Amino acid sequence: MHGRLKLRPPDAARRRQREEKLRRYRVAMATLIDKRGRGELDAEVVELTGAVLAANPDVGTCWNLRRRALELLGGDWVPGELAFVGGCLGVNPKSYGAWHHRRWVLRHAPPDPAAQRAFCARLLDADPRNFHAWEHRRAEAGGEAEAELAFTAELLARDFSNFSAWHHRGRLLAAGPLPPARLRQELELVQNAVFTDPQDQSAWVYLRCLLARATPPPRLLSLHADLEDGTLAVAFSRPVVVAPGSLEAALEDQPLPGPWRPADGRPRPSCFWLCSLPPGLATPPAHLHVTWQQGPTHCEVMLRPGETEAWWQEPIAARELIWPEVGVSDPAVLSELAQACRELLELEPRSRGCLLTLALLLGALDPRAHRDELRQCLRALQEADPLRRGFVADVASRAEVALEVLREGAEPGELRLHDKVLDVSHNKVQTLRGLPPLPRLEELRLDGNPISHASDLAPLAACPRLARLRLAGTPLAAAPEAAAQLDKLLPHVAVALA
Repeated sequence: MHGRLKLRPPDAARRRQREEKLRRYRVAMATLIDKRGRGELDAEVVELTGAVLAANPDVGTCWNLRRRALELLGGDWVPGELAFVGGCLGVNPKSYGAWHHRRWVLRHAPPDPAAQRAFCARLLDADPRNFHAWEHRRAEAGGEAEAELAFTAELLARDFSNFSAWHHRGRLLAAGPLPPARLRQELELVQNAVFTDPQDQSAWVYLRCLLARATPPPRLLSLHADLEDGTLAVAFSRPVVVAPGSLEAALEDQPLPGPWRPADGRPRPSCFWLCSLPPGLATPPAHLHVTWQQGPTHCEVMLRPGETEAWWQEPIAARELIWPEVGVSDPAVLSELAQACRELLELEPRSRGCLLTLALLLGALDPRAHRDELRQCLRALQEADPLRRGFVADVASRAEVALEVLREGAEPGELRLHDKVLDVSHNKVQTLRGLPPLPRLEELRLDGNPISHASDLAPLAACPRLARLRLAGTPLAAAPEAAAQLDKLLPHVAVALA
């Protein structure tokens, strides 16, 4: 026990004890391996493995031999085996072998849920973050949701920093947005936690996960018909898998045969999907419309005489640019939480979780109306959390991009797309990984960006018309092997390094 002086035998006696334990262990293991070789899986194997595992529950060979012997012996060994493995977990409560054996034993007899919950509760009293006990409780105890929520609330009342209890609570709540009464109850619990210890991150993480449960269904953001490439392209709000019949396109009320394919050519969820247009569209006018059955969303474009492309785009939802999962939540709830964060920051101005949560809430409410407070929060967060400056810089970058997109009456800024030329010079772009294919891009300007490796430009190999690339003032341009690496990566592109 903690705080109690242990009486240890003299060094020589302690050494003899260790040597005797090691001798017995070697004898037992030699006997077990010999009996396994002869196929003698009998009661002696159970006795020998019990002696070894009682002292060291992490010997996987003994657990395997013990299971094989028990299956051959037969009889009602389940109660005794549960008691034995319980003793082993007393020696090492996080023994993978012991927990695996316990689950194996329970498969041979219907478990008593109440007894399993009580067993896990005893272990969690000793160590509230014993992840084995939590997983066992979820898998075998089968408690009612409300009873489990009460159990987590009891643990959190003792220690709001119990990440495992917050995680278990989040898994108990059904997927999707919570009913207003339940949401109010959870927010009250979180506020009690963060006002008790504003620097602890567990409750802040739970709050952000709680708010992000109201994920909107994927919807069509834009539609582009291009006669030069003979393609119809759609962009979704998040990656989707287009199953047969879920996305339908029609030309003058005649269905297009398809099929739809992801823009990057990989069989995985994608934001961008393409469909081939029939050759007869070379002479507009033509009316095209697309329907997304899971939305449902309907959009249409008209190709007029003399035109080779046509666009449709959904109006920008300002609240969904920075934190889209929360942008669809009730504004009144978000405003109340933002005000609670402001009050807490008056008491704890360097609370990292509070600063990040407030910044995200402001972005989900109205980034334009709160731009100054949003920037101030992120600057304060960089000072309060220097170890995560890169993460905070990424959040700030996304916020600035969103504010630039929403800026009314803006003059041409750092992002310009004109005559198949994309200029993103001096924009702190470090990599192009994740860039979707741009089939009509002919010139890309990346001057002054912190790009250091040629591999960061690999997505440009999927741009078939790219002919010119500017990299002046980048770290890559000063690298000795840059020209050779880029020539190998982009053999048909004229690269300017100066």
